[in-house]
Amino acid sequence: MYEPSEEDWQEYEADQYEHESTVAQWQHYEETMAESKRDFLNELVKENHLNVDEDIFKRNLGNKEMAFITRTGIEKIQYNNDIRVRYEVIAMQPDYVVVKGIATKGPHDDINDIVVESFGEATPENTKQKPPYYSAMAEKRALARVVLKMCGAYKHGVYGEDEADDFKRK
Repeated sequence: MYEPSEEDWQEYEADQYEHESTVAQWQHYEETMAESKRDFLNELVKENHLNVDEDIFKRNLGNKEMAFITRTGIEKIQYNNDIRVRYEVIAMQPDYVVVKGIATKGPHDDINDIVVESFGEATPENTKQKPPYYSAMAEKRALARVVLKMCGAYKHGVYGEDEADDFKRK
């Protein structure tokens, strides 16, 4: 029968300590993220006059609870933060549309403005509306993405309802 040496035990204990330390760090990170996400959402609601019954909802996807901002909530955030959005059509085919949203926020001088870009896309695979309005859906997705990027929502795991059909309120 194998008997571990003193060196083997020390190595095992060091590995165990490292594992427990890593687990503790992840638990602390998850607790901090939950608090900061909650704080972010509370501040977002307060600063943008969002109605928690109409403009924001939570939904479980997989084993994770996620927060979503509705279309009206996105528009309120855009208005309250003076976020200007323009669009460029990247591709427009009968069954495939890509729109680039370019959001600008700042003093309107093109030098000190903050600029964020993102894309919205719509295809038969990711758009379930009947009849399909691909250009409108691509525009909605681009708007939601640039507004939420501009206000820092993604770093807290907050998404727009229009970003995917799976995100719709049930």
